[in-house]
Amino acid sequence: MKTDTSQTNFDPSAQENYFIESGVISPIFIKNNHGIRYAIFYRNKWEGSTCQKQFQKTVGRIFDDDSVELGKKFLSQFPALKDCKATLSGRTIRLAGPNIAVLPPLDPMAQQRQAFFDELDQNTRLSAGASYVLWQIAQQNHLLTDLEDVFGKNRAAVLLSLAIFFASDPGAVASEFEIYSHHTWLPCSPLSSQEVSEVFQSILNPEVMRFLHKRIQHSKSSEQNSLYWSFDTTSISSYSETIRKTAYGYSKENPELPQLNLGLIVSENSGEPLYYKVLEGSISDPLALRQLLVDTAQLDTSNVSLVMDRAFSSPSLLDQLYKNNLGFICGSKTNLNYCKSVINSFARELQLGGVDTFLEEYGLQAKTSSTTWSYYDPSTGYRERKPLYIHVYLDPFRAAGERETLLKKLKKLQKKIKAKSPLNKPEADLRKQFFIKGSLGWAYDKELWQQNEKLLGLFVLVSSSVSSAAEALRIYRQRDIVEKNFNNLKERCSGRRMRCQESALEGKVFVLFLSLILLMNLKMRFHRAREEENCQEEKAKFLPDDVPDFLRSLSVIDVTSRKSENNQFFYWDLIPKKIRLTLEAIGIKEPPRFIT
Repeated sequence: MKTDTSQTNFDPSAQENYFIESGVISPIFIKNNHGIRYAIFYRNKWEGSTCQKQFQKTVGRIFDDDSVELGKKFLSQFPALKDCKATLSGRTIRLAGPNIAVLPPLDPMAQQRQAFFDELDQNTRLSAGASYVLWQIAQQNHLLTDLEDVFGKNRAAVLLSLAIFFASDPGAVASEFEIYSHHTWLPCSPLSSQEVSEVFQSILNPEVMRFLHKRIQHSKSSEQNSLYWSFDTTSISSYSETIRKTAYGYSKENPELPQLNLGLIVSENSGEPLYYKVLEGSISDPLALRQLLVDTAQLDTSNVSLVMDRAFSSPSLLDQLYKNNLGFICGSKTNLNYCKSVINSFARELQLGGVDTFLEEYGLQAKTSSTTWSYYDPSTGYRERKPLYIHVYLDPFRAAGERETLLKKLKKLQKKIKAKSPLNKPEADLRKQFFIKGSLGWAYDKELWQQNEKLLGLFVLVSSSVSSAAEALRIYRQRDIVEKNFNNLKERCSGRRMRCQESALEGKVFVLFLSLILLMNLKMRFHRAREEENCQEEKAKFLPDDVPDFLRSLSVIDVTSRKSENNQFFYWDLIPKKIRLTLEAIGIKEPPRFIT
């Protein structure tokens, strides 16, 4: 049989080495010559819009069982392949023989996983792109190591596989893990719905606490300076009738359903969730903080400051924070006694404005009062005094908007009072605030307006350690990272509804917490990659818009099973250049040729 054998850019020695190292001859096409099939190895090259043939070589004859007999002429050019067995697989010929590079041996693994692999047919394809990236993240940020230290290697593999499952599919239900794991490369064998429930039930609270302590220690060791941790709570609705912690409480999403509360601590620097606490559904935010302080009492919280909203600014909670040696930056209600005198003394000066009080980077007026906070320390039996910084800010644009809105409400209320129309509760409260009752009925009072008008556009931050108003505001505004964690937990990790039994609750929340760590780490990697991109003159076109788009693009990248006499491995599909560049930008190394 004759074929065109142009030798353009062809090095037989280099090509032979490639065959030996890769174990494949690719690409090939099949040519039928009078009923006999031949495999043709070829190379093409594009020049402009024209595809030019570089060379074609007949590899050998293909038999009905897809085995390939290497031809004499082919072996004369590549004598190292003389004793190799060749098999056709798609557009590739697989090689096996003494000269072919030995593939990595299988790592020791559970018998179940080995049995699952043994059942796979030759060339079975499994989705692997997303699971590989998330697994690499777990290795790089010590998540896998921490899990293995606490739960052992086999249980850690199962827990991380479940976390990858929930992170990869926003609508994932635990009962679907068996189907997912049959079609996805994971470090554990498929588990039935019952087995997944048993995994959840096997997770004990002491194990969870040990793991969380390890995560906090990693955060403290990686951030040498002051640490700022955002804390907040969210509600998770539940259809379960067996979970004792569910109760009816304040819920913006589904007030008709009982709920759980989840307290979460997030590192503002890394964006990673560090600590969580499952709470009874009717517990208020201040009580949630008190329970969290009890849990973290044994931790070294020096150089740690909690960043919180104004729900946590009561004097009793500030006492608790000082007693636990925890720094804080939190919003404060303007009607609290420790803020009133400061606000009254600063309000007019901030309204007049000036260079000394102007924060150029934020467009705000700000002023700080440095005072001390007195609290009883049970460890010493004396009252202690610590510094407290009260930062008062005025946003002129916010003040103008609030003033216009308030005036419209008062005008409408004045008309209703004059018409003697019934008032709802908000209107009745507004009447008490701006109207006085005389012999002729309720009348608008200018002095009350002046007292309240000066508070428009004002907001307050209090801190135990940050004396700069600009720095305190910068840190406080980063606390939206905890909201991003809650959104990812609910939208991306199937955490919006809790469907499980009481005995599996803590275990399922723990696995969702692991999923959240993976997703937020990936999200922050993209954030840093875009920051680096913004510093460059030429913008990179390979970064996807968001994490979900990236995970979807990875879902089409497969590995294919390959069996030899002693081993079972998987080889990767070709990975598109755009995805390879994205992996490099976010610090994920390109996968090896073969995985086990």
